[in-house]
Amino acid sequence: MLRWVATAFIGALLVLTLVLPGTSLGRRGTESATRMETAGESSFVGRPFPPLALRTPEGEAIPWETLQGHRVLITLERSVDW
Repeated sequence: MLRWVATAFIGALLVLTLVLPGTSLGRRGTESATRMETAGESSFVGRPFPPLALRTPEGEAIPWETLQGHRVLITLERSVDW
């Protein structure tokens, strides 16, 4: 039974590999279109970070001044409710 499930799973992955590139989900676009879309993004490298309101998980505000001079890792994650 487990072999059939594994075979079906591998078959489904093969079908997705063949079908997805032709759909809007699988298209990556041309390199020139990607470069045009991200052209302005590199202008922010090396500049000071714009003002940002940070909050702890408990909802307390974190003053931006307390973070200056320290290395900060900011992780942005997609919300599951949108």
